[in-house]
Amino acid sequence: MSAQTSYKFGSPIGAAGGLVDLAPYAIDTFLNSENTGVLKFGVGVVKGATPGTNVALPSGTSVAADFEGIVVNGRTTEYDVEGNLSIRKGASVGVMRYGRIYAKVVHGVSIAVNDPVYLVISGDNKGLFTNSSSSSIAVAGVFRSAPDSNDIAQIELFNAPAPAVDNDTVYTLPAATGSVLGGVKVGTGLDVAEDGTISVHQG
Repeated sequence: MSAQTSYKFGSPIGAAGGLVDLAPYAIDTFLNSENTGVLKFGVGVVKGATPGTNVALPSGTSVAADFEGIVVNGRTTEYDVEGNLSIRKGASVGVMRYGRIYAKVVHGVSIAVNDPVYLVISGDNKGLFTNSSSSSIAVAGVFRSAPDSNDIAQIELFNAPAPAVDNDTVYTLPAATGSVLGGVKVGTGLDVAEDGTISVHQG
């Protein structure tokens, strides 16, 4: 029987792929398209060869719409005969669609709470998260903590894509016609109440 003989001063923030808390979340099940041992808990995955059925690590051609979520560690994966914990090819994996999860981030990146989340899509870091748009795709979520010494940080995935904001774009309401829904001007003989109700002027 072995015993722990050394201790660190700091505890890890959490295990990659673990739930942060009991905030509302959604986890769907997919099949792993990657070879055994390639896919890790806490990484981001995109649509596989059969969208809706399997998932894979991103590639250089992945776009934001391909993002499926983050691989969840459901504590059900068995160790192999050599004592390694790896996700087998074709195995079922839980993927968090929205909620709060511990995720793997790029080593050495300075991340602050509420920073935007990006998924790296190429190179050795593909599948990891960062707060930079370089070689990555935007994810609808924010960081809820800085990474710990194991490069694990809390990420909150939103239930719906974050709306794109372009401060240079001004929306112009079209004029209403017989076939187009749009804005109108109040002419003579009409009254407009405070709640916007239009009525014919009486008297």
